[in-house]
Amino acid sequence: MCYTLITGATSDIGHQICATLEVAGHNLLMTDLDEGVLLETRAALRHPEKHHILALDLSDVEQAENTLADYLVKERIAVSNAVFAAGIFAVKPLKMANYAFVKKNFDIALFSIFALTRVLISKKTNADNLRGIVMISSVSAIMGTKGYATYGAVKAGMLGMMKSLAAELAPSVRVNSVLPGGIRTRTTNFMYEMQEAPNPRYLLGDGEKTDISNMVEFLLSDKSRWVTGQEFVVDGGLTIN
Repeated sequence: MCYTLITGATSDIGHQICATLEVAGHNLLMTDLDEGVLLETRAALRHPEKHHILALDLSDVEQAENTLADYLVKERIAVSNAVFAAGIFAVKPLKMANYAFVKKNFDIALFSIFALTRVLISKKTNADNLRGIVMISSVSAIMGTKGYATYGAVKAGMLGMMKSLAAELAPSVRVNSVLPGGIRTRTTNFMYEMQEAPNPRYLLGDGEKTDISNMVEFLLSDKSRWVTGQEFVVDGGLTIN
């Protein structure tokens, strides 16, 4: 049986991606740092018995790669799609962003994609089952904001990786990215509490988590069979205003 791997599955957006893909018929391999929270996330789905969970510490990139490889072999399961949604959202001016902070951000959100994708394209661990990859980037990859130097650099790095992997893995694997605008989540809630009204730069008003998960579903479906190496901005008009 084939599964869709999702990193960062217990985040608000990651959880919504899991829920949307389950309804679309995907069997899920949900990963994140905390096994207890993963169990809660799986239990909240409609059919938890259909899905696997795997605790991965993506800040230890090499160990995460080995853990995933061992798990696929041990459980005798295959991965046909991957959604890379793990990351750290932190507004931090450059003078406060030391090397350890920057490295951890890159390890979790970017370098882990290299490592886990190596597992998924390995004939030994996943045969030729991989068909689709979606990376959750951000509009911060294409626009500048104070305090977002590390976050923007990580998300921009995703775009360069995505385009080259799309070329390298074609025609059997399609690789695309989604660039969300600001979405209200547990992590970003403090930003919304500081504004008195919807941000007028969002021409279509505030976005919802389903706006992101629906795009992910589309990119993993046959409806996007002729689409690869592309950046899909889902931001309610922010970047054009």
